[in-house]
Amino acid sequence: MRETRAAPCRPRPRPKLALLPLLVLLFHGTRPQEQKSKPLNPVEIQGLELATGYEVSGRCRMEKEEDLWGEWSPILSFQTLPSAPKDVWISGNPCGTQGGQKFLLLWKAPGHCVQLSYRVWFQVKGQELILEETPCCSSFIPTQVEWAAVSAVNATSWDPLSNLSLVCLGPGSAPHGVVVSSIAGNTELLVTWQQGSGEPQEHVVDWAQDGDPLEDLNWVRLPPGKLSALLPGNFEGGVPYRITVTAVSPGGLYSAPSVWWFREELAPLAGPVLWRLQDAPPGTPAIAWGVVPRHQLRGHLTHYTLCAQSGTRPSVCMNVSGNTQNITLPNLPWGPCELWMTASTIAGQGPPGPSLRLHLPDNTLKLKILPGVICLWGLLLIGCGVRLATPGRCLHLWHKVLPRWVWEKVPDPANSNSSQPHMEEVPQAQPPRDLPILEVEDIEPLPVMEPPQASSQLDSGYEKHFLPTPEELGLLGPPRRSHFWPEPTSG
Repeated sequence: MRETRAAPCRPRPRPKLALLPLLVLLFHGTRPQEQKSKPLNPVEIQGLELATGYEVSGRCRMEKEEDLWGEWSPILSFQTLPSAPKDVWISGNPCGTQGGQKFLLLWKAPGHCVQLSYRVWFQVKGQELILEETPCCSSFIPTQVEWAAVSAVNATSWDPLSNLSLVCLGPGSAPHGVVVSSIAGNTELLVTWQQGSGEPQEHVVDWAQDGDPLEDLNWVRLPPGKLSALLPGNFEGGVPYRITVTAVSPGGLYSAPSVWWFREELAPLAGPVLWRLQDAPPGTPAIAWGVVPRHQLRGHLTHYTLCAQSGTRPSVCMNVSGNTQNITLPNLPWGPCELWMTASTIAGQGPPGPSLRLHLPDNTLKLKILPGVICLWGLLLIGCGVRLATPGRCLHLWHKVLPRWVWEKVPDPANSNSSQPHMEEVPQAQPPRDLPILEVEDIEPLPVMEPPQASSQLDSGYEKHFLPTPEELGLLGPPRRSHFWPEPTSG
């Protein structure tokens, strides 16, 4: 009697395939007295999986003495034929609106002890694109891909391809009402949803930690009609996980909007960063702030808290909605001011972010000066009104305060220096003395030159209008006769 054992290298069990290889083991027994081997009947081992490594050994037992066993034979290692991966999925949402995003085609390796190369097919605009010798277990997807398929190199001809249609179905086909909840005392997450229109072939739920690369994606497949999934794994508190539910059919797929979830919410680790915007209106500061990263927020944001401190005054804080990213501050006091902001979750308030220092001018200075200017103009208008209404009531005050020549309607020319003649000093005549006698020849007198015109002071302004002319004052003599005039003769 003989015993055989075949142990796969991969410890976890897998479901049996419809077409499985058949292993036939041949043992040869040796009898010491005959010194020759005796062929034995072959042993068939069924249920082996493709692309899996196995180790086989055997031993014999005596026919009569059933308790006597021989030694184990040396271990025989072998590997079944490679096969196409059966679980293929995509990392990313090709039906979303994010432009320039890269997508990965992912598949799960069939075994841990087998190193295989894969061949990937893509159909782009009706043409096939084949990538040879692709390592396990991902490949970038070109743009405008209609479907993708994966097979193992040197696989059996009867092994079907694992293909996935990447055509986006209508939005009504997507699942909706996705709800994620934590389980008390457990590290797993429960996901539930409602089915969209149509009859999907299956639902796929995938999840990844925030910040992980595209390759680090986990997913589970669910049969049609099942609208909940318990996600296995050790989900940590305060860590954001992106969870997406997708409806898959032979004609395409469509995903529901991703949900960010925390198994346990904690207080944030940092606050938002503030910066100043252009004042609107001028003199009124406006500020904006950035979003706290999810891995630092560690929960769902409930609200912000904005604090301000001016000089030695105590700080003043106010809550701001979590959906707001900017605010105008019209009531800040003038002078130096410091602003900072914190973020809060249901677990509590986080530390403040970097401070923003401002120096605000005194906006009330104009308001303080404006009443004085208005009062001054009012007094001037009142004075003008009184001056026009009562011109004769203040004459006695003018006579006492101002000089006479100021308030007279017709000023006295004597009070003006412009009317005084320009007098030049004439040297005094020398006393008479004996002078030498000189002969003098009569010379025809030169024509009389006209006197120069009066200076500009006599012909200008106020005095020219009111002062008498030089002829009226008698400062200028009568005009001289011309020596050309004939002398009168007696008649």
